[in-house]
Amino acid sequence: MRTKRSTIFLRCLEVVLGGLFMYAGLQKLLHPYEFAEAVLAYQLLPQSLVGAVTAVLPWLEIAAGLTLVVGLKRRSGLLLLSGLMGAFLVVILITLARGLKIDCGCGLFFQRQVGLTAILEDLVLLAWAAGLYGWERQKAYRALRRY
Repeated sequence: MRTKRSTIFLRCLEVVLGGLFMYAGLQKLLHPYEFAEAVLAYQLLPQSLVGAVTAVLPWLEIAAGLTLVVGLKRRSGLLLLSGLMGAFLVVILITLARGLKIDCGCGLFFQRQVGLTAILEDLVLLAWAAGLYGWERQKAYRALRRY
């Protein structure tokens, strides 16, 4: 009974995390010009690549989130989300080191500047995704050991 409850709880955590990323990706798709401006503000990419990033990144977030919500290829989705969060953290740290005061362009519920709050949020999301990935991997390993 306890295992079933923990499985349901962890599955709910996956659905919530997937929903957050689907929402963030959808917000970026619905507001492409604002998202492109946010990507430009980081001053890390040549202008010729900004369009590609603003076109692809929201779909990656939506696809990864969808894998978690639907429950298919969850480890792949969690791995993708962990990679995205790691990349976002590096970008935010570089931006802070350069002293830029810009909106993070994260696409969640409110706008905020790149700073400690964005770093902490990304660290929590990264730990959340990585923890769920570890749980999924352990579950798959236990299933393989039974056979």
